[in-house]
Amino acid sequence: MTHLSLPTTPDFDFPSTITSHGWVVLLPNVYDKETYSFSRIEALPGGQAARLTVSSITQNQVKITVESPDELLPSDKKHIKQKVRHMLRLDEDYTDFYVQCQAKGAVWAGLACGQGRMLRSPSLFEDLVKVICTTNIQWGGTKRMVRELVDAYGTPFTPQPELKAFPAPQAIASDSLDAFKGKVNLGYRAAYIHELSVRVADGSLDLSELADDTAPTAEIRKKLKGIKGIGDYAATSMLMLLGRYDEIPTDTVFRDHMRKNHAAEGDFDLKQALAVYEDWGCWKALAYWFEMLESE
Repeated sequence: MTHLSLPTTPDFDFPSTITSHGWVVLLPNVYDKETYSFSRIEALPGGQAARLTVSSITQNQVKITVESPDELLPSDKKHIKQKVRHMLRLDEDYTDFYVQCQAKGAVWAGLACGQGRMLRSPSLFEDLVKVICTTNIQWGGTKRMVRELVDAYGTPFTPQPELKAFPAPQAIASDSLDAFKGKVNLGYRAAYIHELSVRVADGSLDLSELADDTAPTAEIRKKLKGIKGIGDYAATSMLMLLGRYDEIPTDTVFRDHMRKNHAAEGDFDLKQALAVYEDWGCWKALAYWFEMLESE
């Protein structure tokens, strides 16, 4: 058992970050509702898998409890800290967003207390696969598909081998497409996820290019849509996970929210709906998302 910690800024709100959307309940994440914490099996660079339990019991600090079969190397500890920082978005600055929330008031006023972050996965590969698994399916189906992927291809946690990490692209790519389809029931998404895994594994797709903060959003969107299985909705969802909030995912959740809160009953016009958030600038997707959460 190893205990690690990460410092946070005063404007960081741990509970709202991990519950900001459904990622906290998609394996290998396991959410503990009573303690507002979550755990996950994480494959470490040395090859072993460890169980991380992430919580925040003191102000300005995140606690990480690591259970591992073998003693952690310094490189393992560094890896874990980097991954949890990424998941919790501890390096993102929301100061301007909070200023706008205070100015707008209404449902956004509470966000000035430190909310606004959206939990993401430790890797872009995991986020891409999970976003593909949200397309054209209800949430229960998404959870099932992700569970099947983890069960079939994840690295097991030795003390409890039924618990596994999220699959590495190499694990999926080592199977043919037909073999992959035989192990997991992903429907049409199987071909997309298998191809994504093969391209990442053989180096023909460099996902680090998507994290280039200097590139304009339009360029990153184009690269995302060059990945099979990533359409308009999935690309915009990925942009949010990449920390780009200037585009709104216009799925059925968005349309239902706009009909309910910003339009005459049964009336919907996409151009008019998007215009509601236009003056939020680069924060428009967050303004929509947290208004939607508050109105549920």
